[in-house]
Amino acid sequence: MEATPILRHLAQNKEISAKRQADKYSYHLGNVDLQSKVEEFALKMVIPEIRKNTVIAYDLVDIAKPDSKKMEKLSQVYDSSEGSIEPGFILHGVGVNNILLKLRFHDNGRDFLGQVRKAILEELIIAFNGKGIFAFDRGNDDEKLFRYLLQDKKVQFVARLRENRSVVLKETGAKVLIPELTEGAYNVFLVKDGKILDDVCYSILVKNHLPGKEPIRLIYSLKDSYTPEQIVNLYLERWGIEKSFKRVKQKFNLEKIRVLNLQKFINLIALTQFAMNVSVLLFRKIQSLTHSLVSFVLLHYKKFLNRKSLTFNLESFITFLQNSLEPIQFHAPPQKQPSLFSFRQLKKLVPF
Repeated sequence: MEATPILRHLAQNKEISAKRQADKYSYHLGNVDLQSKVEEFALKMVIPEIRKNTVIAYDLVDIAKPDSKKMEKLSQVYDSSEGSIEPGFILHGVGVNNILLKLRFHDNGRDFLGQVRKAILEELIIAFNGKGIFAFDRGNDDEKLFRYLLQDKKVQFVARLRENRSVVLKETGAKVLIPELTEGAYNVFLVKDGKILDDVCYSILVKNHLPGKEPIRLIYSLKDSYTPEQIVNLYLERWGIEKSFKRVKQKFNLEKIRVLNLQKFINLIALTQFAMNVSVLLFRKIQSLTHSLVSFVLLHYKKFLNRKSLTFNLESFITFLQNSLEPIQFHAPPQKQPSLFSFRQLKKLVPF
């Protein structure tokens, strides 16, 4: 759980140099595929939670690497924190209820974003048996995507539209830019390259959801009836998982990972995804279980919150784990039930 992504910090055996152990880890990271196993684990966690109207958030995650010039497959990405174009990577992120299903590297030199997005959606639609509502930000304003979801797969979705999007109103036949529409619901045809795509009719909503802010403009296909406020809230639910993408970048320092080999980088991202999901699972457990060890963990966590003046939430719980648990230690395997904590940590938590 240590947040510094340097392999030497994982050294376990004090009788072997940290460099030698780091070289061993580095070798294995380049010769295994952790991503598929981590995604499989996440999917097993999420499938029981998927309901008809569960929001499934999809987003593109940028990993800026401004100081890296020799890493494999570097491309240009927009660093939202700095507001500039930097060398880096793009990840396809998918999340449900704070669980990260995907943090999949995008090979910009081999695949188009739409191709990978479609493959990921195809996989999830099958896994979830068509259930759920897919939510997209305006970076996914794409006629092919909307047609695929509405016509080909007949699944629910809600997506934010770009301001330069043109539509044709079904009722009047007038061609308008999205910002020209007043608050309300409309049936429209989309326009691409000046051509009206009149074979598919879409529903869009323009809603003034925050005072003093631009209206939110959404395109959607939903099987149940919703009020405008409910439709906006469905879209806004994706912001929660977007925070998870930012959290995993910041808490585990993804932009400071020091490897040149692409496969090692992908595996390290998979490990941070796994650590994030385990943290979510543990956070849920401490709120629902009464086991003595869990109770003592909760007590220790609450003391940590008081000491650090933090709020009871997933963000602070990850910080608590990073501060309370030592890096991986070399010790004999436990004789009884395996525990997340080392014997040394248990002594601090439980009065033996």
